[in-house]
Amino acid sequence: MKLMTRSIAAVLLSASALCVSASAQKSDKGPVTPVPPAPVSYGLVVDNSGSFRLLLDKVISVVADVIETQSPEDEAFLVTFVDTPKIALRQELTNRKTELRDAAQNMYIEGGPTAILDAVKSAAAYLDENGSKEPAGRLRSLVLVTDGDDRESKTKIEELLIILRERNIRVFVIAMSDVRMNTKLVGRLSKETGGLVYLPKNKAELATAAKELSVAMRSK
Repeated sequence: MKLMTRSIAAVLLSASALCVSASAQKSDKGPVTPVPPAPVSYGLVVDNSGSFRLLLDKVISVVADVIETQSPEDEAFLVTFVDTPKIALRQELTNRKTELRDAAQNMYIEGGPTAILDAVKSAAAYLDENGSKEPAGRLRSLVLVTDGDDRESKTKIEELLIILRERNIRVFVIAMSDVRMNTKLVGRLSKETGGLVYLPKNKAELATAAKELSVAMRSK
């Protein structure tokens, strides 16, 4: 019995020594270098319908906050929309923040029923056709600013989700409203493409949402 006990103790000591040795080998490699954020090509898809009349200043502010987070390797464009005929490319893809900010400052409210899905489909097509393919690992996203109330789109959500998944485009939503929020549609768009929905209620939360969205958009 004593001999068996000694044998077990020897095995345990040997295993402990191996663990210490493995730990020492890991520590010899030094600290792990953090992976830098991936560059991103993205579109700002912004609701300019009448329901945003009282929110336009906040909309411009949060769009400017998102633009400000860009790195030199990023590129972005700006699309505004109301109904389907009023889907407009206000700024082509660029890495120049000043051009994007100027385009955002020039947004204005128009009347008409809202066509969210048609606008997202149009923006996705533009991004797929014109977005940079370099460097390898570049990510693609759409940042949708809306209250989620779609009244005009001919595009069906199932059709749009297939397009977005095939083109590896994630949808991140900043949902805003001064009356009623409809998160069902935008919640599905974001969830099923790997994006997120943000529901800021004041200026401070808008700034926080822009920063958090920027990090999420650049994370694989």
